[in-house]
Amino acid sequence: MEELTSALLARLDFFTSGLGVLSLGTLAALILLLWDWRLALASLLVIQVGVAALAVRIEGLPVAWAGVQLGVITLCVLLLGLSAYQVPTRQILRPPGGWLLRLLVLVLLLVSWRAFDLNVTVPLLAPAVGRLFVWLALCALLLLSLGDSPLYTGLALLLWCIPVQAIVEVFVPGHNLFVLIGMAEIALALTCSYLLLVAAAPVPQPAVVLTDIAFPAPSTHPPLPAPRERPRLPGERGELPTGRTALPSESISDVPFAARGSQ
Repeated sequence: MEELTSALLARLDFFTSGLGVLSLGTLAALILLLWDWRLALASLLVIQVGVAALAVRIEGLPVAWAGVQLGVITLCVLLLGLSAYQVPTRQILRPPGGWLLRLLVLVLLLVSWRAFDLNVTVPLLAPAVGRLFVWLALCALLLLSLGDSPLYTGLALLLWCIPVQAIVEVFVPGHNLFVLIGMAEIALALTCSYLLLVAAAPVPQPAVVLTDIAFPAPSTHPPLPAPRERPRLPGERGELPTGRTALPSESISDVPFAARGSQ
């Protein structure tokens, strides 16, 4: 495994140049600008490969560290990609505004960087590598602040973990802390994948119990109008005021007036 990783990183001298570092920062900005989950997952994998090449060739980190990182990020990308593939695209995208708004946010970030002359340096790291790590952390914070989807939350946290892995290994070498961080990344990818599938699942409706007395089911039909008594016609068979039934040839008008008044 180490030989395969070493042979792969030996062919990636492009990322150790200034143009390679600039391309990695551009990929991180494209994740925020285009807001496409397929491009975001591919960019995350390429950024991890580039950072691993930088850390091994410039910072002198062990190849075993790079192999574990590449394997972990590949597994995380596969987990998030499989979950995102099963969810309708309209539920994954939900971009925070239009692309113009996100472009203005990136331009504002770059202008602020140049205006305030933010020369952030990380000890024990090369200046170009340190600036790249700061830019990746800022892009991760922008993704967290603008997106509310579990997919982009997981992407932002994984993007933030990429420079953290390298910094921890540079500061505390030989303690295999990157293994613990890699396990946390896999758990993070599993959690975001589960939340993504749960958010896309239909909400089950509780069954209505029709025999429940305490909480009867509401009626969906309008109430029927109360019956009104139809006025009786003269000569119609019915109950007379005296209590006897009228004959067919007898009408209510034939009843004595006193009997009707008593009614």
